[in-house]
Amino acid sequence: MRPFAYCVLSFVLSLLTVVPAPTFAEEDATEYTLRYKFTANEFVHYDVDSKNKMVVEKNQAKVITINNTNTLKHYRVIWVDEEGNGTLETMIDRVQMSVKLDDQEAATFDSKQPIEKDLKQFEPIRKSIGNASRIVYSPLGKVVSKEEKPDAQNQGFMIPLPENKVKIGDSWKEEYDVEVSVGKTLRKKVPIRRTFTLESMEDQVAVIKFKTKVLKRQNDPKIGLQLIQKTPSGSIKLDIERGVIISQDVSSDKAQIGIFDGQGAMRAITSRVETLVDPATIAKTDTNTDSK
Repeated sequence: MRPFAYCVLSFVLSLLTVVPAPTFAEEDATEYTLRYKFTANEFVHYDVDSKNKMVVEKNQAKVITINNTNTLKHYRVIWVDEEGNGTLETMIDRVQMSVKLDDQEAATFDSKQPIEKDLKQFEPIRKSIGNASRIVYSPLGKVVSKEEKPDAQNQGFMIPLPENKVKIGDSWKEEYDVEVSVGKTLRKKVPIRRTFTLESMEDQVAVIKFKTKVLKRQNDPKIGLQLIQKTPSGSIKLDIERGVIISQDVSSDKAQIGIFDGQGAMRAITSRVETLVDPATIAKTDTNTDSK
């Protein structure tokens, strides 16, 4: 037994001495410049699939709500100035939605259908469709200026990019505020931070990971409930040659307890997959839909 144990030990030690530890020289030290590139009269279309599951519990009762949504949206580059800032006209083109509460029949919405078929609960969705908003973005994804409209929404076309060149493993941050209700009329701002990291570079496509964090601890469960879907994490792919996002994969699974005066709990499981699509594909789909 001893000779065998000695051989095994010798073999393990030989592996430790033969395999060298990685050195800095072996790491990818290439620096990359991440920028959006806008071209006048360019159309950029996205297909977005969102899934949301809400589970609310109190004592022995449980209510489950499932919301599945498909959204088609686009932006058109109206103008590009000398600094590369792009004036974008953003728009939601179509929404298909299904909302199911427990074992009840799902309530559905399709913006392509006549407005007479809409259920009242979907009226705000209908109002958001086809309303163009203009936003001026810098090549770093910063909002230079925007046109305020009552029905305008933050449609998430851009993420902030780093000012300086970055290597794989480098990170940059974005800080912003989210408004929450603290009473019938009072509202307060909660600071949020998103941290982005260049994970890899694949055929001139930057893979960027991100995570989100609430910077100040919130002890009120009612405020925590409003923030439950505000701290997602995910992965974004940016084509650095074209200067356009080609996909976003975002998800969150968070829970908040004590939402009913110290009792009960809610869990929210969400996911969103956003994919760049060819405008020709969108036109073909619309033609097929209209012909039916």
